[in-house]
Amino acid sequence: MDLKKLIDQNPILALFDAEEIQELLRAAIRKEYLRGELIAHYGEPWPFIFLVEAGWIDVLKYSPDGRNLGALAMTQGELFWSPSFFDGGPLPATLEVKEDCQIYLWDQETVHRLIRGNREAHWAWTMMLVGRIRLASDFLEELAFHPLAGRLARLLLDQFNEQDDIRVAREFTLDEMSAKINTSPVMVCKLLSRFAADGLIKVSRTSFELIDRSELVKVCGPRN
Repeated sequence: MDLKKLIDQNPILALFDAEEIQELLRAAIRKEYLRGELIAHYGEPWPFIFLVEAGWIDVLKYSPDGRNLGALAMTQGELFWSPSFFDGGPLPATLEVKEDCQIYLWDQETVHRLIRGNREAHWAWTMMLVGRIRLASDFLEELAFHPLAGRLARLLLDQFNEQDDIRVAREFTLDEMSAKINTSPVMVCKLLSRFAADGLIKVSRTSFELIDRSELVKVCGPRN
């Protein structure tokens, strides 16, 4: 796709005026990558942004022991940047090409200057940053939920100790439940609400009602 059209369709870059957009067009570096290639590695300085012309790029985050913690997919028209673009520090993720792709790349100096001179674009960039922070927060919460959800599911299943039990009294307070699975009462509340929203249980002030035993077993996972 034509770069000018991509810029016009991007909610941040489209806020630049005609002269600024012409500067973006002049400064853009077009690059092509094949599936499986790495555009940049975790931990290296990479003070650039890019706009995806076509293809698919995974932004991969790994744990210190090498586990893949998840991926953010970048496809046509999406703008990538990281903290490295602002502070020159290490890239917090790896950029891997999932499908052959073409991107337009800009250096830090060019875009910094344009952003600083355009209040509307600066604000839109700030709001995009807020969105990324919220996404990261949700991601971290989801990581924390998985092992906790399994422990809480096991605690609930242990109360429904007979196959035909569908309703049991709430024998434990939130404080007691949180102590048993090593978390906070607030997190227990959130998990119970999620189980209820997913149709696994019904929760009242005095009882738990089992709706879908098999799905709760899946959440629980195997016993160690």
